[in-house]
Amino acid sequence: MSLVDSPLGDLLPVTLDESQPTGWGSRTASHFALTELGRHSLLTKLADNDDANARVWSGLPGFQWYAPVVRASAGAEVLAVHEDASNQYGRTPLIVTRSARAGKVLFMGTDGAWRWRRGVEDLYHYRFWGQVVRWMAYQHRMSKGLFYSPEQPRMNQRVTLNANRLDRDGNPLVADDVSVQVVAPSGQIQNVVLENVDDTWGAYAGAFTPSEAGDYQVTMVAGASDTPFKTLIHVQQAQIERIGKPARPEVLGEIAKISRGELFSLGQVEAMQNAVRAISVPTSQTRRVQLWSHPLIAIVLIGLLGLFWGVRKRAGLM
Repeated sequence: MSLVDSPLGDLLPVTLDESQPTGWGSRTASHFALTELGRHSLLTKLADNDDANARVWSGLPGFQWYAPVVRASAGAEVLAVHEDASNQYGRTPLIVTRSARAGKVLFMGTDGAWRWRRGVEDLYHYRFWGQVVRWMAYQHRMSKGLFYSPEQPRMNQRVTLNANRLDRDGNPLVADDVSVQVVAPSGQIQNVVLENVDDTWGAYAGAFTPSEAGDYQVTMVAGASDTPFKTLIHVQQAQIERIGKPARPEVLGEIAKISRGELFSLGQVEAMQNAVRAISVPTSQTRRVQLWSHPLIAIVLIGLLGLFWGVRKRAGLM
């Protein structure tokens, strides 16, 4: 209720009952009921099909408090309502969304979503809030996106292409295939077909291996009527290790001298074996120290007696 009279009050997609500032509570758990819009919304999709999704929502652990919502505001979309509570405007809206200029607003009228982890850990809780974050972060200009990794690819290194294909409302773009045309610096053309990764958010992925260094022109098209999306990938020259360069025996000899070792050439394999066999294995030695006659013990005893004498004398006991 504190947001009603704040600058954010105009963004609320619902009208709240100011005569009930603490909301409504009950010892008996209540549940959500998806609206027709909520049954088909990706925001509330917790199962693969609509019927299974409705069963999941009805079976989620219930909530025991909900906000005093009177009705949804004009232009808002109600995704879920209270399964029982209602008023003169209909059943109480609990999950409501609306657009606010360039942004979006999500209202959830309960605080019991954390209970969804009971028995299934993060299966539904993580999926729901993950979809909320993606829905919130989505902007119209993000309806097409092509990303690649690694960010600085090299020759003969596998480059993974990831594409997001969404419509103006942020829903997945249904396309038979997503084709990517890769033009090498030499002009050679390679067509890469991106396969659908996740049906939920229009994600496609594929890969190719560049054989040349330079700038690769990448053009993505989804469907015959889609507008091409282009980007540039710079492939770096591979750093090939030099082979056939002779070793520097003087440097190796200096290293062997410093480490108290020996340097052998390829023709001195037998001498190296004999040197290894000649290395004696150090035997363990036991050294006994008589503590009762050790000078350190005498110093410690004298120090403690001196400290005892000094403390007593300072205290006036001597």
